[in-house]
Amino acid sequence: MIGIAIFILGTVDLINPKSSKQDKDGSFAAIVILGLPSTALGTWIIWSLRQQHQQKLKQLNLEKEQLFLNLIQQNEGEITITKFALAAQIPIEEAKLYLDEKAKQLNGTFEASNEGGIIYKFPT
Repeated sequence: MIGIAIFILGTVDLINPKSSKQDKDGSFAAIVILGLPSTALGTWIIWSLRQQHQQKLKQLNLEKEQLFLNLIQQNEGEITITKFALAAQIPIEEAKLYLDEKAKQLNGTFEASNEGGIIYKFPT
């Protein structure tokens, strides 16, 4: 943020026709010495944080899928929203959306349980 401000202020001073040669030289030096390196560093930090976030999301999705596959294998292809939500430690609505998507991907079906819940059935 500071780098961008230095870069903008220096550029304004460079293009200002009323600035003296000495002011323009100082502005150019400030841009090169302070503005560009701090802007580059800030950009690199943001990019690095974004990469870390994407990697973490990828890992979490992989863990969720492995948990899902283990649960349907242990339960002979059947799973409920509540069981998946508890095992994955996610909200019920997120578990429902996840199981609905997996049912589409894997040709799963679902039926109402005696208790009024939904039992998802997947081929094993």
